[in-house]
Amino acid sequence: MKRRRKLVRTLFGVLTLSALAALAVYAGRRVWAPATPGPSPLTMTARVKDFALNIPCQGELQSTESVAVAVPVVPVQRLRIASVAPNGRRVNKGDVVVEFDPAELDVQMLEHRSDLSMVQHRLSRGELASGAEKTDIRKEKKLAELDLRKINEFLPQDETIYSRNQIIEGQLDKSYTEKRILFADGRLQLKDKVYSLDEAILRLEREQADTRITRVEKGLASLKLLSPASGIVVYRDEEFFVSGERLMPGRVVFVGMMLFRLVNPDTMEAKCFVHEKDAGELRAGPPVTVTLDPYPGVTFTGKVKGVDNLARPIDRDSPVKFFQTIVSLDRTDAALMKPGVKLKAHIRAGELKSVIMVPRSAAVKKDNGFVVFVQKGPGRFEPAPVQLGQGDRAQVAVTQGLQPGQVLALNPPDVKPDFSPGAKKKPGEGR
Repeated sequence: MKRRRKLVRTLFGVLTLSALAALAVYAGRRVWAPATPGPSPLTMTARVKDFALNIPCQGELQSTESVAVAVPVVPVQRLRIASVAPNGRRVNKGDVVVEFDPAELDVQMLEHRSDLSMVQHRLSRGELASGAEKTDIRKEKKLAELDLRKINEFLPQDETIYSRNQIIEGQLDKSYTEKRILFADGRLQLKDKVYSLDEAILRLEREQADTRITRVEKGLASLKLLSPASGIVVYRDEEFFVSGERLMPGRVVFVGMMLFRLVNPDTMEAKCFVHEKDAGELRAGPPVTVTLDPYPGVTFTGKVKGVDNLARPIDRDSPVKFFQTIVSLDRTDAALMKPGVKLKAHIRAGELKSVIMVPRSAAVKKDNGFVVFVQKGPGRFEPAPVQLGQGDRAQVAVTQGLQPGQVLALNPPDVKPDFSPGAKKKPGEGR
């Protein structure tokens, strides 16, 4: 039993010594062995060459000649489409492209004709009533004139025959009858003025009713839209209504709304959208190469015709902005080119002669400028300040700070200031 315990102690001690020895060997290797070098960065050699500055963009074809077809101005706010030319149809000048339902205008026409009839009835009734009242007033005036004649004929004046009271009563009767005549004349004049004012108001209402009827008649005549020119019907959007409804018979449209365009397919141009990051060298005049998406093997040439002054997003909810650029084409192929065909274009914005081009990933922003990491020895790179010139999204020209033949790192964010094996750490670096 004692021998077994002694054997266990001996075996435990041997294992402990072995573990301590292995740990010491590992620690010594960590201390005295040189550090394993990290992965070497990708490099390139700076060379002088010519560079073509190309700006990529996308867009679509559109016609240089187009005519907008809109809902006509009518006395109602909205109309219902009865028939409409489908998208993409070729029409000739004078063809019917849109017809609207006249139901609402017909209702308005009935209302205005009813108003006109009521005004005419009021005019006739007022004229008859005024004539009848004038006739009664003239009768009263005629009776007063007869009474005055009789009074003048038998007026008591001789004081020897008539009493003073009889003479006074005769004078009063004469004065009263004369005033009756004057009052009748005044009523006739007043009646003429009142009737003239009422008649003027009614005539104005009749003119207004006539004007409304004329407007409705013109609106009814404009419910059938004829093509102002020959061309292809191009809807501005298959679902341009807020509710997502398509332009088709039965849909309600509002006065003044543009329905579609009639475009001339024989004169085409390219509408391109250039990302605002690529628009630094964008201007009118440079040559352009255009490739249609349905025909990738066919290319067309042209030049930049115009550039918008303000970058705008293509999609309403997108923060990315583009400059709309119009490209005039050197030739038009009616068999291949249709309005709305998607395309890709490359704008040759300029030629850089004898420059050093580096990838934009090799230039690192530092302080107020840029640096590139130049190789100073095997596995050792140092930052060198440089000045950048023109370029595209992938490459940029180095105008100062870099010489032909120098080797620089392409992935500087991953390199270290010193790649030499066993390099000592600088004070303050992490352990």
